Amino acid sequence: MSIIHVNQIANKIEQLFQSKVDVSDLNPSDQEYRTKVLTRCLAAYAVYCIGGANEVEAANSVIDGANDNGIDAIYYSPANKRMILVQSKWSKKGVGEPESGDMRKFKDGVFDLLGLDFSRFNDKTRNMQALIETALTAYDTKFDIVLIHTGNQLISTHSQRVMNDLVAELNDAGDGVSEDVVTFHQLNQAKVHASLAGGMEGEPIDLEIGLSQWGKVEEPHTAFFGMVSGDEVFNWYKSKGKRLFSKNIRQMLGSTDVNDEISTTIEKTPEKFWYFNNGVTLVADSIKKSMVGGNGRDIGSFRAANISIVNGAQTVSTVGGFDESELSKLEKVKIPIKLISLENAGDDFGANVTKTNNRQNRIENRDFVSLDEQQLRLRTELAIEGIEYNIVRSESFKSSVKSFDLSEATIALACASNQVSLAVQAKREIGKFYENLSKAPYKSIFNPNVTGVYVSNVVKSLRVVEQFLNNKIDSLTKKSGREYGFLVHGNRMIALLVFSDLNLSKVANDYEFDLNSLDIEEAFEKIVETLSNQIDEHYPDKILGTLFKNATICKDLYRRCI
Repeated sequence: MSIIHVNQIANKIEQLFQSKVDVSDLNPSDQEYRTKVLTRCLAAYAVYCIGGANEVEAANSVIDGANDNGIDAIYYSPANKRMILVQSKWSKKGVGEPESGDMRKFKDGVFDLLGLDFSRFNDKTRNMQALIETALTAYDTKFDIVLIHTGNQLISTHSQRVMNDLVAELNDAGDGVSEDVVTFHQLNQAKVHASLAGGMEGEPIDLEIGLSQWGKVEEPHTAFFGMVSGDEVFNWYKSKGKRLFSKNIRQMLGSTDVNDEISTTIEKTPEKFWYFNNGVTLVADSIKKSMVGGNGRDIGSFRAANISIVNGAQTVSTVGGFDESELSKLEKVKIPIKLISLENAGDDFGANVTKTNNRQNRIENRDFVSLDEQQLRLRTELAIEGIEYNIVRSESFKSSVKSFDLSEATIALACASNQVSLAVQAKREIGKFYENLSKAPYKSIFNPNVTGVYVSNVVKSLRVVEQFLNNKIDSLTKKSGREYGFLVHGNRMIALLVFSDLNLSKVANDYEFDLNSLDIEEAFEKIVETLSNQIDEHYPDKILGTLFKNATICKDLYRRCI
């Protein structure tokens, strides 16, 4: 059966990616040519499924070739803040699993990439350097390390231990805390085949959908909206499964925390589900209302032909994952739903509905910060000083001499706090500051004792340190390797040490604060040299990308440098 599955996988991924992946470095007369092409198509498929990329983006993510350093695809989504690192192995016979040596090479490649050592990678990777650095230095980036192969076995215990050790080290935040930043996924032949089968449309799905409190939109395209009960959605999923999402093949992985929140709401407060959930969007070739319910809007029955759920897959799959014994809870669940008819809507309308529904920005914890009274107070104080303080998330905002935003203020305050844990948190995951506005770490830096003048002064000081960092990076002979990684990854720790050395937390609260009165450059040069020497002496083998996100190590370095 393995050979049949392998051939089906080959045909499908060739249809998706063969014309799109770069094969210019391959020799068509090579006996292994097709295997090498399929390896690249398989790597692209991993990105397509897990990274939420389209076919072209997934194909462009493939870096497989000479000197790929064990990594076959690299993809970063700025919108989702997820980076995907893939190793792909094609087995013609569909038996066995990748060798342990391949796993060690993959692990070493991940270490080198996170350490910004681009000298060990090929030109395809180096051409992506700017994007990779953005991913590695961006706030709250999550990493998916993916092994995809057509073997019929899972990797050996030894190989699994290699990957477990890698994930454990990268997730180690110090002080005995492990954060879910990096996840390892293994997609073997069975999982790849199942995902392709689940994503293929197959026979059209028609549904009879009961809506309560329903309404209708007639122009410019016909649509209905209302509430559907949880037990009805449960039955959809039990009978149709992942085929419900046929127009959105990327449904292998969901956001665990979101699924957990959905489950918790159903378990504890099912009657409040409608208030807490964004709901489901469903498209259909046609939607017809039956006579059930007459002309009233309290209840209606609708027949939807050739449907696909284009948004809300997590909601549907989570509801569908409940046990039948819990149907009494699901009966209390009311799920918001939109039914959009594609009848007479034009060829591109359905695709556009799918795309835009999946690209809408989700509400983040930081969006609620704009309602905090401390932020409103700081914005007012700074406005009086002629400084714009942007506390609302906006892509159009541009910082300037007279303006900065919440993120920049958070980083500056964390680095000026003299608390290693806060500076490390600003480096590791700035979103943690905004999870709970009533306690630390948020209250540690935003509280009634923090003035607008102080925030402005520490932001100015941080900008000076960052300029010195940029100058030093520009002076390097190559933008790769450990020295380069030290300056890029160590920026928050360096700022923390410089500010502590200058006693910034004391002097920056003065209304007459003069930035020029501080010899920041001298402190900067001293700290960079001292910190670098301490790392070389005590942590020479640590990955710099994770070292500066480890609170225990950084506390030790802080003690040695101050």
